[in-house]
Amino acid sequence: MTVLNQKGPSSWHWLVGGAALVIILAGLQAVSGIVNPLLLAAFLAIASATPLNWMQRRGVPAAVAVMILFLGVGLVFFLLFLALRGAVETMAAQAPQYQEQLTVVFGQVRDYVVAMGVPPEALPEEVPLPAVGTLTDAAATIASGIGQFTAATFLVLLAFMFLLLEESTLPGKLSVAFPASRRARVRTRRFLHAVDRYIFIKSATSTLTGVIIGTGLWLIGVDFPILWGILAGLLNFIPTVGSIIAAAPAVVVALLGGGLLDAVLTVVLYVAVNVAIGSITEPRLMGRTLGLSPLVVLISLMVWGWVFGPVGMLLSIPLTMIAKLALEAQPETRWIAALLSDRADERIG
Repeated sequence: MTVLNQKGPSSWHWLVGGAALVIILAGLQAVSGIVNPLLLAAFLAIASATPLNWMQRRGVPAAVAVMILFLGVGLVFFLLFLALRGAVETMAAQAPQYQEQLTVVFGQVRDYVVAMGVPPEALPEEVPLPAVGTLTDAAATIASGIGQFTAATFLVLLAFMFLLLEESTLPGKLSVAFPASRRARVRTRRFLHAVDRYIFIKSATSTLTGVIIGTGLWLIGVDFPILWGILAGLLNFIPTVGSIIAAAPAVVVALLGGGLLDAVLTVVLYVAVNVAIGSITEPRLMGRTLGLSPLVVLISLMVWGWVFGPVGMLLSIPLTMIAKLALEAQPETRWIAALLSDRADERIG
């Protein structure tokens, strides 16, 4: 009893809390096959809350608004899958040409390095590449997997529709759940509003990033611009690291397909878009920085990726931001939210 009556949390509190957190994460990993579709549906529902409320304020019936969003999101998914499947199949067909071009580029670089005075025996004779058939089979497997994923997409869209239908009854449920705590209801509504705003703005800017990148690469003449645009939009949810991962394959394809100039233009395009949207547009739309420290970004990517796999890696930053906003909503946990921030002078709450 003496330990429990001390001011502030004791070491036992931290130990028990850490153990409970590990158990919860391990349990989520065990049921990730069930949670992942619901997680994606919840993310889509939160991102769609703003347009849903906008339609309802203009007199559109709730059921009609939900159906419009359901059909719109379903159409987007269908078009995305068609674009990805077509791009991957085309890439599989062009794999031999890319390997030949990569061999030529490697030979040119090797000759240049040797001319600079490096002994030829210190360099490999040829770039180690997998067999053409291996690349072709891998691309065909990816294309087949994309087609099979459409079945799981239906479950995600179904859960998405039912979550949207719950949107209108959520305020009443909060009043019933917290009948004697007006402060708790206010905090919960403030938290939900902050999450809605963050995910909607992040989704809008990610879509804009993908459209600009795809269009820019198409104008430059890089192969598979739709594929790289989709990848840039998805990975925009991961700051810094996501833009580098999205840019790397596009730059390589630009170099192999169009030469050094196309590769340089591709790099300039990615840098310009990420600076303009990530560093200027997003902070202005959100009103204040909702960033996480680079260490927290890395840890969240590893932890959520371990728990939920690729879905967790894709949604690692939104999930961590939701946790940060939830911590900000409670005075007792705001200090944890401050530690997660990317600014030492940020005042929370």
